[in-house]
Amino acid sequence: MIIEIEVNNKTTARIDKNFIKKIAEAVFTAELAEKKIKEAEVSIAFIGSKRMKEVNLAYRKIDSSTDILSFCEEDFLDRLKKGALVGGEFLGEMVIDINQVKKNAKAAKKKIKEELAWVVIHGALHLLGYDHEKGEAAALEMRQKEEVYLSKLL
Repeated sequence: MIIEIEVNNKTTARIDKNFIKKIAEAVFTAELAEKKIKEAEVSIAFIGSKRMKEVNLAYRKIDSSTDILSFCEEDFLDRLKKGALVGGEFLGEMVIDINQVKKNAKAAKKKIKEELAWVVIHGALHLLGYDHEKGEAAALEMRQKEEVYLSKLL
């Protein structure tokens, strides 16, 4: 599994890249094993709140920052559903606002590391086609997967 992590030079937060890779690799390895895919590539970018707000507005028409956005490679989900993936391909990118993650952790009275792990798991599942906004059943399925991975990884 190839996980590339980029930290925007305007992001002053220290990012534990090994921790992020460990979380992302665990989710992608487990989920893609069901499809018999052993190798794939994912990009994870950390950006500031101002840039995240711009990206969120451009792609979701929401004029505020958010903790994470996931962007799949163009036809990846269709090929994933059809079982037509080949190993080593680029799956997509996750964009994380570490400042929003910190705010969310503080509001939920969680450790930042725990909140960050959840955000990475959440984003990875979105890249793999899970979507909590597609009804109660889909939300429950995604939440259960998040809990399984959190319990295994933290």
